[in-house]
Amino acid sequence: MDKDEAQELITKYIENQCSPEEKALIERWYLKEAAAQQLPQSQTDFSDEKHEIWDGTLKKAGLKQKNYNPGMVWMASAAAILIFLSIGFFFFRVEEPQVQVAVTQAPDVTPGTNKAVLTLADGSKIVLDHAGEGVLARQGNIVINKGAEGQLVYDASNSSLNTDRAAVSYNTISTPRGGQYHVILPDGSKVWLNSASSINFPTAFNSDERNVTITGEAYFEVAPNATKRFNVKANGTNVQVLGTHFNVMAYADESSVKTTLLEGSVKVSLGKAVNVIKPGEQAESIAGRINISNANLEEAVAWKNGYFYFKDTDIKTVMRQIARWYDVDVQYKGEIPGTVFSGKMYKNVNASKVLEILSYFKVNFRIEEPSTPSGRKTIVIL
Repeated sequence: MDKDEAQELITKYIENQCSPEEKALIERWYLKEAAAQQLPQSQTDFSDEKHEIWDGTLKKAGLKQKNYNPGMVWMASAAAILIFLSIGFFFFRVEEPQVQVAVTQAPDVTPGTNKAVLTLADGSKIVLDHAGEGVLARQGNIVINKGAEGQLVYDASNSSLNTDRAAVSYNTISTPRGGQYHVILPDGSKVWLNSASSINFPTAFNSDERNVTITGEAYFEVAPNATKRFNVKANGTNVQVLGTHFNVMAYADESSVKTTLLEGSVKVSLGKAVNVIKPGEQAESIAGRINISNANLEEAVAWKNGYFYFKDTDIKTVMRQIARWYDVDVQYKGEIPGTVFSGKMYKNVNASKVLEILSYFKVNFRIEEPSTPSGRKTIVIL
């Protein structure tokens, strides 16, 4: 929930216009946190001094100061503080009645970070998150740099490889589960890799086409070049562009490959099936077909922008995203909840924060330590 959405929800609460779902969410969340934050847990806990603090907070938040329901002022005022100071709070809409479930105390899991491994043409590897800023390697006249913000940059500005086709070699950048990375290709195209993803590409684009291959998920901002088409190959699907912004999701454990276009125009092909999509559309490659639909652009690139975004998403799809980002395994015991979720939450919080939200909606869990020193923690859905 962003500031405007939080302001709107608190205003509705103060003016007694919340739906039962919204009202229950604010009250349940606030009462849970009140003790830890040393906030008043009832109207009688307010001193005159505390009233002044809460009133000042509401004014700074731009909330209306009239038509208050006196019985709600204390909670809404304190909730305003929590919403604007807490990281990661967001609102879930669910398709089933809400039932609060006790959260099992368990070990926590920290979020993913910027990390990846660069595999050079000779097979040597460079762990990018451990490498310092500056020149990492040279391949012919190509200089590979790590930028000040951690991104990998291929500098071909002084290269003579434009006419030397034989000198081209291939590199691969791979992110682990719990990692993501940003790379600038030799032609200036920018690529962001999601967790458990990879991109294979030449150190110089000397042919008539710029060809790369990905696994997992990647967001592209392709440098325009009218004479050299840019092709992305992903799990049997080919995406062809000249210069554009788009996202390709092609994880092996997902049922289809999804190409979402933000700018420009791309041609998507799968075998004999070919379709051209426009900005705001998504092409889904599945079972030899390409299905075109209107896209939720925020949902498609939320991972790149630092948060989870769910829109009528089932629990297994939610947990696949969580498993990749937190590098955990997931097990299901008993009946799988039929709840679907809609909402968003920042990814820079520990796994327990995400799971705590899920626990409000008939999803209970526990986190188990790995059975071997080299194993992963496991989230068990009960």
